Amino acid sequence: MAQDESASMPYTEDDFYCPICQEVFKTPVRVAACQHVSNSEASTSETAEAYLEDNAIPSDQPSFDCPLCEEANMTRQRLLDHCNSNHGSHVVTSICPICLSLPWGHPTQLTRNFVSHLNERHQFDYGAFMNLQLDEETQYQIAVEESLHVNI
Repeated sequence: MAQDESASMPYTEDDFYCPICQEVFKTPVRVAACQHVSNSEASTSETAEAYLEDNAIPSDQPSFDCPLCEEANMTRQRLLDHCNSNHGSHVVTSICPICLSLPWGHPTQLTRNFVSHLNERHQFDYGAFMNLQLDEETQYQIAVEESLHVNI
């Protein structure tokens, strides 16, 4: 059934765009289990080196440890990818290290399904959309004030 759906879906060039080399794959290969696309012409060592260079964590960005296997020092996106690849079928209660790093994070706040929580809450970087130096109530008040100035 899933194969029938994927076979009938039209793909665009964006589906085969490589975030590492920033080119469209010449010979794309889609991994059946996770639906990731890679270029069959790329050398594994070249791809690994490029991935490590592109995914180095800047000193001003937090890094996270996987609470399911203790793999350490990952960016938000890398933690998301790691958990989807390695723990996707696990339904585990855990404390989310990303939520814990946020100003309103609390060390006793558990998520019932950690991997699902990552996919629902952390597809984007909160720092790109809000000032993490302000508390939640202040940000809420700013959002309300800004919404009053929007012309609809």
